[in-house]
Amino acid sequence: MRNAVGVLLLFLGSVVQAHQASMYVTTPKTVEERLAELEANQNLRYFNLSGFLISTYDHISAEENVPETFDNPDLQYLRLRLSLNADAEINPQIRVYTRLTATKFMNNWRSQGGDPTYIHDVEGVYSNSGSLIYLEKAYVDLSCPESIWTLSVGRLPTVNGSPEHFWDMLPRQGTYPLLTFDAPLDGVAVTFRADSHLPLNHELAVRVLYTPFTDVVWGGNRKFLRPPTDDTNAGVQVGDDTETLINMGSVQLDYTLKNQSWTDELGAILQYYKSGRLPFSTGAGTSDLNLQGDGLTALLELNSIAQTALDVSLSHTYTNTISDGLLAPGLGFGTDQDYGTNYGSLTLLSTRYRFQNWALGLEWLTSSGVPFYFSAAPEDLTRFYSTPGNSEHLYVTTKWMSLVTLRAGYRQQNYSATPIGFGPVQSTDRVLKTYYLSLRTDF
Repeated sequence: MRNAVGVLLLFLGSVVQAHQASMYVTTPKTVEERLAELEANQNLRYFNLSGFLISTYDHISAEENVPETFDNPDLQYLRLRLSLNADAEINPQIRVYTRLTATKFMNNWRSQGGDPTYIHDVEGVYSNSGSLIYLEKAYVDLSCPESIWTLSVGRLPTVNGSPEHFWDMLPRQGTYPLLTFDAPLDGVAVTFRADSHLPLNHELAVRVLYTPFTDVVWGGNRKFLRPPTDDTNAGVQVGDDTETLINMGSVQLDYTLKNQSWTDELGAILQYYKSGRLPFSTGAGTSDLNLQGDGLTALLELNSIAQTALDVSLSHTYTNTISDGLLAPGLGFGTDQDYGTNYGSLTLLSTRYRFQNWALGLEWLTSSGVPFYFSAAPEDLTRFYSTPGNSEHLYVTTKWMSLVTLRAGYRQQNYSATPIGFGPVQSTDRVLKTYYLSLRTDF
């Protein structure tokens, strides 16, 4: 009996061990599973996913007596911005960069007035128009093996230009100066790097940029098969034919000097841009207005001056805008005449001093004449860098673990004239004051 019990226990123990062993037996992967896993691992090597989230509180005070009287001392807003980056290095000669962005007011349940964007494709990204996701950046860099020439095609990095990176203690974010381009633009750029022909610590990039505007006829059964016209009237095309592609381009010299006793890095940019004739429509058949312009921007930036934590940036841009025709009677661009020319300039001094994880910054902006600065990607609600007059910006920034950035600031804009637009420019005594608090989290 004992032997039978022992045999039974031995048999049951063998069954249990066999069952437990079977639990740890791994089924061989199929060829498809192995290929899928290999492809996933390769994709993880190619792709770099990142992004940032910005929450902002604004308190705005607006006062004016001329040409319109108003006093609004307590305008408060809460805003949110989310940007997602997906970059891919397919090989050293092919790199793809993309960014999707949404900007919005928090819990915006009602909006009075018109559409928040005038040009959806250009202004939509930063228009605070709700939870819509916009394409902010999407381009490919194609370079030769020696990395002397680079061809960039797509939605280019024409926002977040210098000295915007000063605010949140970031490295340089944009390729082009803030006072030249501040709008997402599509196009083609060719960059030639002359570093190999220069002494040590000297870098030079020459860029040619082509960013044409597109004018499209959407209606009817012959859409895309007929040219657009100056205007429409109840959906019917009227006026003269216009081009489907309107040229715009720029040339830029970007020079850098590093590791000097008097500065860690000096950056200098000189950029010239010019646009073709841009037609403006009313939908009422009254417009034959066209606008064209050009501008020249010079930027000088010094980091860690005299081996201290002081950084300084000085920008100056000169603009010329030509108004041809009228939007409606008495409404040219910056004029009430059929033809007008407006010259102007903007000068921006931006300085910052760093204390380990803190920074104290000051910006001063002044203008002369009638400058035209189109900003479709402003960080603030009152378009500080477009102010015709004198303006100041004071801020303090602190970082936590290099990922969380808190910035508190004050902006004051003292207008001497209304911003250039349809109709003649008017004198004004408008004063805008903004207190803000911004929390940025990078991930």
